[in-house]
Amino acid sequence: MYQDILCDVGDSIATITLNRPDVFNAIRVQTYKDIIACLQDCEQRADVSVIILTGAAGKFCAGNDLSDLLPGGDLAGVQQGVAGIFDTLAAMQKPLILAQEGVAVGIGANLLLHADLAFAGRSIRYSLPFSKIGVAAEGGSSVLLKEAIGAKAAADLLLTGRFFSAEEAVNWGFINAAVDDGSALEHAVSAAKALLQNSQASLRAIKQLGRQENHRQRVNAAVKAEMDAFSELLQTEETQMRIKQVLKGKG
Repeated sequence: MYQDILCDVGDSIATITLNRPDVFNAIRVQTYKDIIACLQDCEQRADVSVIILTGAAGKFCAGNDLSDLLPGGDLAGVQQGVAGIFDTLAAMQKPLILAQEGVAVGIGANLLLHADLAFAGRSIRYSLPFSKIGVAAEGGSSVLLKEAIGAKAAADLLLTGRFFSAEEAVNWGFINAAVDDGSALEHAVSAAKALLQNSQASLRAIKQLGRQENHRQRVNAAVKAEMDAFSELLQTEETQMRIKQVLKGKG
């Protein structure tokens, strides 16, 4: 049913696995389509109460597949995918838990802003490398990140594009716990099972009440503004050069 992900449902838990291990689970247009369709299906299924998102082969996600951003790539598809996934996440009522290992770059890190719980292997490397690539921030991070971790910390991560650690993510409240490498999914499943013991209607109400007013509209407006800037910068010679350097392993 899906090309780029795996979806396993059992005991009221849906586990979605990004499954492009040869490219560190980078997200291409088809991956966006698969994730959006699966999340929307899980949201509607009566046999799913909690959703876990993880990555195959000990890596969470290397961000967008940069080949889509070069001339001849499907930029319109990327724009639709980014808008679609964050709209879907903003509308979700069921709890979403991330289990991250290895690397979480770009959207792989930004997903933390849209998850309810998150666990990561201690050696994970996070990065929001938009300035290094020469594009704008995405995933609503231009607005949501400073609300989550503070303006100065957000500026540090977005302006420098540096790698940051699981320990830093814990200190910011970005993730619930840094756990032994290879055990993030185990901890996510344990947390999901604990949630299953509670009132599901209560969980959905608590999630909704914890969001700011007009949350979905705020996210969509931020994502649109980001993608407009992203697309404009993508047309520049400098950004195209930077993307090619990264793809050649020189970035």
